[in-house]
Amino acid sequence: MKFISSLFWLTLILWAGANAHAQTTNPCDHPKNLPASFFDVPVGPQGNWTATFSPDLQQDNDPLVPVVVAGAGAMQGPADRRGMRFGCGLLKNRSQKTVTAIALRCILVRNQDRPAIIQKGYTSETVLAEAHTPPIALTISKENFRRTDFSIISFASLTQGLAKDGLLSGDYFLYVGVHEVHFADGSVWKANPLF
Repeated sequence: MKFISSLFWLTLILWAGANAHAQTTNPCDHPKNLPASFFDVPVGPQGNWTATFSPDLQQDNDPLVPVVVAGAGAMQGPADRRGMRFGCGLLKNRSQKTVTAIALRCILVRNQDRPAIIQKGYTSETVLAEAHTPPIALTISKENFRRTDFSIISFASLTQGLAKDGLLSGDYFLYVGVHEVHFADGSVWKANPLF
């Protein structure tokens, strides 16, 4: 009996150690204990610009998109830094399969073009820039939610081609959506091209 009890505890310790090692650190799993570095806003483009953002509602309204951005948060830096840093975002797995990785998609538009996008969708005239992140490893079980760090999105990189003499001006809007979904069964879903 003593041997079985010792074997049980050894198995439990090995399982816990392997499980802890296999999981990646995600600061958004513990939002009340975020590290101080999480609030550092990188220097962004200088100039007279404004920017707001939201999840990509076109993906949210498309039942064929298996995972959608259900929420996103961002911070803007002080006037002398003019940066923007994304924080914890919320992903919703609407599929019947377990997700193992996500690549995000960012679409930059002029704020004034949003009504046209709502009516006609994205066009070459309304999209200023599009960027995709590398896949982010995370697990989301079927029909479930998961928070993860969206700081991989760089507003400074996305707007670099729009700055003139190092200055950015204008009123911008950033849609954050999903570009690619990797599932536990080995299948991969990819978003259709914007236009």
